[in-house]
Amino acid sequence: MNARTLFAAVFAAITLLCLSCSSEQQQTSDMAGFEKAVYEFYAAIDDGRDSARAEMFTEDALMLPNHWDYTRGKEAITRSITGSQGWVFKLKDLKHLDMGVSADLGYTVNEYYYTWHPEGQEPQWHKTKNIHIWKKQPDGIWKLHADLWNSSEPLARPGSKE
Repeated sequence: MNARTLFAAVFAAITLLCLSCSSEQQQTSDMAGFEKAVYEFYAAIDDGRDSARAEMFTEDALMLPNHWDYTRGKEAITRSITGSQGWVFKLKDLKHLDMGVSADLGYTVNEYYYTWHPEGQEPQWHKTKNIHIWKKQPDGIWKLHADLWNSSEPLARPGSKE
């Protein structure tokens, strides 16, 4: 192997090493930013900051609630989230079952209990689970793009009186 070939091989190896390091650093940075966005989303719910939570959706987001029709678009989702004055929405016992990032998409799979009840009434807690799909925006901010949830409670059997 002559010096030129050796130099080219070493240069290629160093370049690949640097690219893989920067890719790993970028993925670590993306995951940290993603986890921060997820934390802020659930903090907004805990604090009752409905407008802040609504701002965390993409412009063309989808909300797919259990037992209701879907809602498309940030404007409609904002109306849905902020238009329920006199009602309380809370979560408890949140567990992140899975979470990941690949390029500009992230996801979470969660399990929790929620209540959505009129102010002044006792909460009725419902076990449920959700999948969130997040998109990283051109400015680097992660926003929720698809919010899908359903009940973990079994339906009554046909013919039962439950």
